[in-house]
Amino acid sequence: MQLQILAGTLLLGRQALAVPAPLTTGKSHVPNIDSLGTLQALKYNDLGPQNNGTAAVLVHDRLSSFEAEARCQSIGERLYQAQEISQVNSTELAYQLDYLVHVQDVQPNERLWVSQATHNDCRAFSLEHKKLVSVSCGFQLPALCTSSVPPTTDQDRTAVNSSKISIESDGYRMTGYRDGRSFRFLGIPFADAPVKDLRFAPPRPYSGPRDIDAAKMANSCIQSVSGFGTLDNGGISEDCLYLNVYTPILPAKTTKHSKRKPVAVYLYGGAFTEGTSAMVDYDGGNFASRNDIVVVTLNYRVGALGWLTIGNSTTGNYGIRDQIMALKWVKQHIKAFGGDPDQVTIFGQSAGGQSAIALLSSSAAQGLFSGAIVQSAPVDLPWFTRGVYTDIVTPLISSAVGCNGTTSESTLLSCLRSVPASRYLDNSTEFEAATAASAKALATGWLHSSDLLASIEPILPIVDDTGSGVIDDQFHTLLAEDRLPNRVPVIFTTVADEAALYVDAEVTQSMGSSEVALAEIFSLAYPSSLAKALIASDAFSTNPNATDSVRNVAADALTHSEWTCPQSYLLNLATANTTTNTTLPEKQFPHLYQFSVPQGHIQTTVGTPAICSPNQDKNATCHSSDVLLVWGTLNSKTQNVAPYYGPMDIQHSQLLNDIFASFFRTRNPNPDVEALQLRGPAYRYSYETFGARGYRMPEYRGNEDPVVASLGVVPGVTVNPGRTAKCRVFEQQGFTFQKAELTV
Repeated sequence: MQLQILAGTLLLGRQALAVPAPLTTGKSHVPNIDSLGTLQALKYNDLGPQNNGTAAVLVHDRLSSFEAEARCQSIGERLYQAQEISQVNSTELAYQLDYLVHVQDVQPNERLWVSQATHNDCRAFSLEHKKLVSVSCGFQLPALCTSSVPPTTDQDRTAVNSSKISIESDGYRMTGYRDGRSFRFLGIPFADAPVKDLRFAPPRPYSGPRDIDAAKMANSCIQSVSGFGTLDNGGISEDCLYLNVYTPILPAKTTKHSKRKPVAVYLYGGAFTEGTSAMVDYDGGNFASRNDIVVVTLNYRVGALGWLTIGNSTTGNYGIRDQIMALKWVKQHIKAFGGDPDQVTIFGQSAGGQSAIALLSSSAAQGLFSGAIVQSAPVDLPWFTRGVYTDIVTPLISSAVGCNGTTSESTLLSCLRSVPASRYLDNSTEFEAATAASAKALATGWLHSSDLLASIEPILPIVDDTGSGVIDDQFHTLLAEDRLPNRVPVIFTTVADEAALYVDAEVTQSMGSSEVALAEIFSLAYPSSLAKALIASDAFSTNPNATDSVRNVAADALTHSEWTCPQSYLLNLATANTTTNTTLPEKQFPHLYQFSVPQGHIQTTVGTPAICSPNQDKNATCHSSDVLLVWGTLNSKTQNVAPYYGPMDIQHSQLLNDIFASFFRTRNPNPDVEALQLRGPAYRYSYETFGARGYRMPEYRGNEDPVVASLGVVPGVTVNPGRTAKCRVFEQQGFTFQKAELTV
């Protein structure tokens, strides 16, 4: 039941108020959460660009009215003020309080200090009676403080000094701050800097100072500048193994039986060569404020420094090992941030989705997460092997950085550890030539594919061959042999036109609509036998009335060959096999969902072809077009991006954010309709979809399902790609992961 009566009672109940001013932003002492009691940040967040939803801070400690005033001052705020509340703000606050009752964060008969009418006339808001009531000033109640700090955007990431706050966990003191959406702890080290002997080595747990300033982003890992990585997102360094925590609540140690929030840990994409948690695209404040989720984003090593394997002298997979170490940190410390260490979901897009698959495939990650979302992972490509690095990749990269004259493995490793980190940037002439030569050799000596497909991800993690438990085997092998080590609920997603991002970026001019031109582009993209089979099948044919049909059809074919068809094949394997091992769950995925996203919004304008934006030819939903909508961060990102296309863009973002959060919370992507209804207009579109319309995403059962969920602006269904003639061609010809064999 909404608390809209709060508006009238707060507006009419008092006139002149004697209220202490908030602390200045220059205060030097940073309070600890244990001295403040449990604090909860409230923000009515519709994900719109105005960022103007009502914000407040709930103090859970039971205090007298005068103590409540002092407590609000200690966090740079004041008791919530009647004369400053508009009708809209009161209603939005009411929806938030109703939600807190619904999830049992506060009791339905609770009263909250809001302000004083006079020195001896203290007022509280009664949740039970939906009105202001006079209460003895010495009575002990929770309190509602203002929240005057701004929400973070890419143009304003400043930590307001008066909002800084510290927490303690296992002997560490971490000082973060509060913005307009959540509490934020940025740049927390989880491993020592991977330099010197730790370059090309597994991460070592952090052993530095225990008093950590977590008020700004750390440097990103070594990589070239890109729109999907470090552009306008700070510096780069080998000292990059840091994570960020965004939380709606900070529990004091003195709070007994405090409910913990679901945790979502994000793994960025970037073809394993770029990406950073410093991008505002992955700001967790929207998930925290809109959906009550604790979000963790982390850095992991990319490029040669993340994956290059040197014979038998190194383990390889340093980036995946970084992710596992970060998950161990989450397991150990996330309670201090209000998170539930037993309800952790990993999720990632593109190479981040592949990383989630790597973790699902790693027995070394068992017990570190209980759910996963795999977004737009190009699952046609198999993991490398140690031999692939030894025979193909490592010699070429070593030569590019100046280590081509070594006489032994140990000497090579010493050289590779000694050269400046800048030599590993992949935009130098030498490195680009080595990458091109490596892709060509991978195509002929490992993948048995085209140079184009081999160049999609020229450097990848490896299958474990030492018993480390980091990527136990190829994903398709684990599924086929019923050996997947981490059996948790999973969602797999794709967008409609994944490959259009790449096709139109490489083929910059229209090729018309002729079948001859299509055959030409297929011959470049695929091995000869597959190219001929595609033309003969007529599954992918041009439209003579479309001016740019060849590029569009080529993008459709590559979307199917690298994303949707191999994914359907793999999920069919997973649903077809159930274990006879009584020590494992019967299903490899206890709950499995699959959906596509037919509409989206480009993540960046830098290097993104016009086909990916609204245009006269085809409004392609390109690879990464779901990212900003899922995170809701079009309300934070203003540089190198197109603004919201319109109100339906905002509704689509609300819908996807609520779906992901529902899975984080319940392992079911269909949100709680009752919760959506009581939360008011910011959740109305999701409520209309799942409540009034009764839309539901069923669990995926493999190819026996004729359709799969399609999460457009208006959700519906689309044909199951695994049952189509398009996928049939690729299945008959064999996927790349089935053909991979080292033949050098």
